[in-house]
Amino acid sequence: MRIGLTFDEYVDLKWKAGLEGVGFLKQEPGKPPVFEPLPEDDEPAESQLFPMSTGVAANHLRSRGYDCRPEMLDVLVNNGVVKLSQPDVWTRADVDAAADYFEEAGIRTPYADMCATLGCSYADFLRPLREAAREASRKYRRRIIADDQLFVMHRVPPRDDRPAVISFTLCDDIRERLERGEEV
Repeated sequence: MRIGLTFDEYVDLKWKAGLEGVGFLKQEPGKPPVFEPLPEDDEPAESQLFPMSTGVAANHLRSRGYDCRPEMLDVLVNNGVVKLSQPDVWTRADVDAAADYFEEAGIRTPYADMCATLGCSYADFLRPLREAAREASRKYRRRIIADDQLFVMHRVPPRDDRPAVISFTLCDDIRERLERGEEV
C-alpha cells in the first residue's frame, strides 16, 4: 500500500481542497447566514504546477507526505535516481520519480509515518478530516479548517486486506465553543 499521496491525490486533497475550502457566508434577508463553499474549479492544468524549481519540488513532495528537503533532491539527481532535462527544472515525471524513491525508502513526514503505523494511507487520513471540516462548516455556518487539532480521530483497525478506516468528530471543547458562537 502506498502511504504518500500520488499526484492525482495531491490535486484532489490539497490543491483543489485549497480552492474549494475557501468559502463565504451567504446572507439572505430574513434567513440565517449559510456557509457555502466556492464552486469547485476544473482540475488544474499540469502547466499551472510544473515545471518546479528544486525548492518548490521539495515543498510539493513534503505536502504529499515525503520528508524531503532541496538537498535531498540534489542527492537524487547527483546519484542518477532522477535525471533532470535542465538544472533546477523539475517536471511532473521527475517529481513522481523522487516520490517513488521516497515511498520505497520509507522517507515520510511524521503524519504520513503515523498513517503507515495506523494501517492507512495519508489520503485515507486527509479525506475524512476534510469531510469532517466541511460538515462542521455547514452545521455551524462558518468555515472550520481541516485541522486535526480541532477533531478527535477514530480508527477502525485494518482487517484482512482492507486499510484502517479513519473518521473524525469535533472535540467537545471546540463543539461547545462553536455552539456558544465563539471563534475557534
